[in-house]
Amino acid sequence: MPRSKRIQPTVIVKRRYEDEGEEHNSAWKLAYADFVTAMMTFFLIMWLMNVTTVEQRKGIADYFNPVALSQANSGADGMLAGRSVDKTGALSTPNAPGEHSVPVAAPPVVASLGDSDRQPAGRKDPMPNPPGGKAAPDRNARAELEAMLDRQAAALTEQQALDEAERDLRRRIATTPDLGALADGVLIQQTPQGLRVQLTDQVKASMFNVGSAQMNDQGRRLMRLVATAVAAAPNRLSISGHTDALGYADGAKYGNWELSSDRANAARRELIAAGIPAARIVRVEGRADLDHLDAANPLAPRNRRISITLLRGGE
Repeated sequence: MPRSKRIQPTVIVKRRYEDEGEEHNSAWKLAYADFVTAMMTFFLIMWLMNVTTVEQRKGIADYFNPVALSQANSGADGMLAGRSVDKTGALSTPNAPGEHSVPVAAPPVVASLGDSDRQPAGRKDPMPNPPGGKAAPDRNARAELEAMLDRQAAALTEQQALDEAERDLRRRIATTPDLGALADGVLIQQTPQGLRVQLTDQVKASMFNVGSAQMNDQGRRLMRLVATAVAAAPNRLSISGHTDALGYADGAKYGNWELSSDRANAARRELIAAGIPAARIVRVEGRADLDHLDAANPLAPRNRRISITLLRGGE
């Protein structure tokens, strides 16, 4: 083959054409996201309708209501509020001629006002009964809630009064040195029944003589001190007398039951003499030797005591 006729190389050019549909491959994702959002909103609305009451749903609807106008008012609210001359209201189209107004469709009115802006017209009962009588249970629930809140407030006030009486009594005992050993035998504690003050005998100090229901001078001073501390609290009082296990030689005629009852009654008389109204004392009882403070030692002096309780309201 002659050299002048060389074979030219063949060049093949491959062109790649992009598919026009590839630009929109992600469009379905946006549509799916919108669908999921709509379904979540739908189920959320269904859930809210199931767990809310009629009044709550109405309140939610009123919250999203863009307008709340009165058809009888015109001008601004408050001190500058006016009244429309026309009973049909102050709503008019801006294209109306100057000599008259053309009524237009009114927006939904949330509250129709009467003679006073604070008193809705035609409504005396703030919670009218809807068809079906569903408002009565709601009113009962509200009344129960208000009663529960009142009870809680009363219990809190009562507890504050008991705490104040306890602090006052402890302060008075600490600042009264002439009580002697009896001051060490005063036990003060809060119980479910109320504030309990127990006046116990000591080894060398006692409110009563042995086997007697006659209160001595130290016992009377201590009883009057207690009366002064509890006088400010309006709570009712309960008094109980207790003895030790030491019995009488002739228990058939007079025993620890009679002695504990007589001592409790003597404490009642001293409280009344110190200024406590007799109507506040609702219980006076003798417990004999049934309730010992020192159960391991039935003859211990501290088992002989007078217990005074400021009762709570429910007792």
